[in-house]
Amino acid sequence: MQKKYQTLQAKNLQKAKRIYEYLKKYKAMSENTFAALYYNMSTNEDIYYNGSYSNLVKTTKQFLYDHGLMEFHLINNLRIYVATQKCVRTQSFANATRIAQVTTNTQIDIAIEYVKLNNNMVPAEYEGPIVANFLGLEGNVWKDFVDLYKYENDWNPNDRYGLPIKFKVISIVTTLERQGLLKKV
Repeated sequence: MQKKYQTLQAKNLQKAKRIYEYLKKYKAMSENTFAALYYNMSTNEDIYYNGSYSNLVKTTKQFLYDHGLMEFHLINNLRIYVATQKCVRTQSFANATRIAQVTTNTQIDIAIEYVKLNNNMVPAEYEGPIVANFLGLEGNVWKDFVDLYKYENDWNPNDRYGLPIKFKVISIVTTLERQGLLKKV
């Protein structure tokens, strides 16, 4: 099952990026520092929390939790946000928040069986979307898979190299994995 991530508007995305960069550099922050970064103020200024503060910040925090960039710890009654290994090791915010869709070995096996059943009798432009649906892909990853499937079939027919027909699916799944768009579990 693919995890559904919280999406942010452009304004909140910039705030999440600012918090990510702080965590990447300093590894931890307090609740006051989080609020100061969120509102782009210094920690010396008085931040007046209105009733909607928790609603405004909740989605940004959830976004950072979902992407595995931040963890919450309560230490001596202090609310501390700590950077994760993913936060520290990623090169950029865009790479850290890239969403990879998930497919399973069972889904891949079902797609391969479908391709074997068709035995190169169905044109790639019709077979590709069905195979992508078997893999559980959606959105741009679905479109990329279908485009690659058609391209591979047009320019690299499998019987040219004597490869089994299953590589019509496996080669594209591997390509999307290398691009970071797909994860196999």
